[in-house]
Amino acid sequence: MSSGQTFSIKWRGVVKTVHALAVLVFGLVLSAAAQAATKSAAVTGTINPVNGILTTSGSFTYTFPTIGGGALALASGTTAYSATLTVGGVARSYIVMRPVATGAAAPLLILLHPINTSVVVMANLTEVTNFVATQGFWTVLPAAINGQWKDDAGLTTADDTNFISALIDNLVAQGVDATRVYAAGYSDGGFMAGRLACELSNKIAAFGMDAATVIADYPTFCKPAVQRPKLYILGTADQIVPYNGTWGLDSAANSMAFWNGLQHCGGTVATTLPTRVSDGTTVQLTDYTGCTAGNDLRLYTVYNGGHAWPNGITQSVGKTTQNLDATGIIWSFASAYHL
Repeated sequence: MSSGQTFSIKWRGVVKTVHALAVLVFGLVLSAAAQAATKSAAVTGTINPVNGILTTSGSFTYTFPTIGGGALALASGTTAYSATLTVGGVARSYIVMRPVATGAAAPLLILLHPINTSVVVMANLTEVTNFVATQGFWTVLPAAINGQWKDDAGLTTADDTNFISALIDNLVAQGVDATRVYAAGYSDGGFMAGRLACELSNKIAAFGMDAATVIADYPTFCKPAVQRPKLYILGTADQIVPYNGTWGLDSAANSMAFWNGLQHCGGTVATTLPTRVSDGTTVQLTDYTGCTAGNDLRLYTVYNGGHAWPNGITQSVGKTTQNLDATGIIWSFASAYHL
C-alpha cells in the first residue's frame, strides 16, 4: 500500500477521501517491538497526570491468544475471556480483560470501538493491557451490532444503552465495584460514550470521548439523570470529525458549551502540555473550572492531530500525537471519581 494512495470512507452519510495509511486503524498489526518485549516479573507503573504517559518498572512479556476472533495482546499479569450476553433477545458479544491477581470490587473501564473495528483491534491499539496490568482495573470491550453503535437516539429507536446497562450489572455480579464504572470510546465509540453520558449517568461515574463531538440533536434527547465528569480529546486536523464542526456534529467549542450549560462551570483555564516528542503536534488542556454539577469538564485539543487515539499503536487519518496518551489520561481523570 502506497502512503500516497487515497480511498473513500463513509461516515454518517458523508463520503470522505483520506490517505491509505488510515486503513491501518481498522486492521492493526502489532509492532514487532511489542511482540518481542523482554520478559519481566510483576511490572508496576505510574501514570503522569499531565499527559497520561505510563512509566513502568520494567518491560512486559506479551502473549497473543486468539480471543474474540483475533490475536489479543496480553501483558504479563493479565488475563482475558470472551463471552456473550443476551439482551432484548439478541446475543451480544464482548471481551473482558483483567489482572490475574484481581482484588475484590475492582473498578471497570468500558472501552467502545470505532465503526467497523473489532474489539481486539480496539484493545490492541489503546494498549489498555499495560494499564490493566499496572493499575489493577478491569476493562470490558463490547461489540456493536454490525460494527456500528446506535449512538444517536434522535435517529434510531435501536438501543445499545440497555446492552451496556445489562453488561455493567453482569460484571458487578462478578466482582466489579458498581460505584467505580467508567466509559470511554474512540470515534463512533466516542459518540456512544456521549450517549451513555446522556442516558446512563446513574451507573457510570465518568466519561471520556476521543475523536467524537456532541451530536447536534443532543438537546432533544440528552437529559442526564445526574451530571458526571467528562473529558474530550479532539484533533484540529481531524478529517472525519472536524474540530470546527460539520453537518449533524457540533464543533469542539459548541460541544463544550453544551455540557458547560448543564454543568454550570464558572470559567476556563488553558494550559499547553509539555512537548515530549517533536512529532508536529502540540496539546492544550482547557479545564472548565468551578462546575456546580458533574465536578469536572475538560477538553484536550491536539493541534495538527488527526482522527486518532493519542499515543495509540495506529497510523490513523492524520497525525497520532505522542504528547498525550488517551488511555492513560482518561483513566487518570475518570478513576478519581465514583458514584
